[in-house]
Amino acid sequence: MLQARRLTDVGGPTRVQQLLYAAAQLRGETLELSTLEVSTTGDTSPSVPLRSLGAGAFTEALDAAVAEGSADAAVHSLKDAPAALRPGLVLAACLPRADPRDVLIANDGARSLGELVPGSRVGTSSSRRAAQIRHAYPHLQVVQLRGNVDARLEKLRAREISATVLALAGLERLGVSHVASAVLSTDEMLPAACQGAVGVVCREDDPWVRGLLSSFSHGPTMLELAAERACLAALLGSEEAARGGQAFPDIAWACNVRYSDAPAGASGPEAGGDSRGGGGYLDLDCFVSDLEGTQLLRYTEFQRQVSGVDDAEELGSLYGSILRMTAAGQGWLPQ
Repeated sequence: MLQARRLTDVGGPTRVQQLLYAAAQLRGETLELSTLEVSTTGDTSPSVPLRSLGAGAFTEALDAAVAEGSADAAVHSLKDAPAALRPGLVLAACLPRADPRDVLIANDGARSLGELVPGSRVGTSSSRRAAQIRHAYPHLQVVQLRGNVDARLEKLRAREISATVLALAGLERLGVSHVASAVLSTDEMLPAACQGAVGVVCREDDPWVRGLLSSFSHGPTMLELAAERACLAALLGSEEAARGGQAFPDIAWACNVRYSDAPAGASGPEAGGDSRGGGGYLDLDCFVSDLEGTQLLRYTEFQRQVSGVDDAEELGSLYGSILRMTAAGQGWLPQ
């Protein structure tokens, strides 16, 4: 006999809603799902630089609704979420990760940032992208660019800018990835931590919702996210600094982790990873720099074997601590 349950979510894309319904059916329950409309600081402050808004500008209002009981779960683009959730909340599920890479959109058909002519104006609101562009291509001009995708593309069509760099996953979700001139390799543009990942947050003390969400969570993606979020938390130096509402430090950074279920070149018995996310192998790539990209220091590790989320977090914390010590040594952060 099916048991009826009610769940209110915040900002849930259709795919998450479909999975919630399917998970409830598998548990022998019916689900009545409603969506709560919530405005965030990031949505209502389109002209304010993201750095000034601080961490969680697009997620804190949603998490507050869950923590206060107005909603049972919140769906986030995890790139926008702070490294540490507010007390009482937990990241209970994530969808399979989309391609985390960035794309170049250019007026004159350039296939890489290096093909843009000197003096080209590249628009971005991202300190991470700006620092990498300034470091590798000092002949280009980086200009502030905020607004939704349509607004940014309109500035490109009006030739107010020569090019912009956006997340491939975001363009794919909007069905406009065809506007990209080229997908940028991670060597040319290292993605933000958690870019391309959608996650669902709920209350830690709500076992029914946690169980429902965990039944469709994608294990390999969760390992990648655990390492990347731990890296960012360690870089920021404390759990309090990693929470939403805190100002960003005056540095640029990125961390990207890639999962595989076997070491490179392995086959047969050697391919010992768990594709459900219980374990596997992680490649980690990260950097820290000053905001101008004058100095950019990058660290990588390949094929680190992990047995679960705890190991992934330990790996991320190690490199986040290295990034923090590096930034402090350069005078970008307090000792």
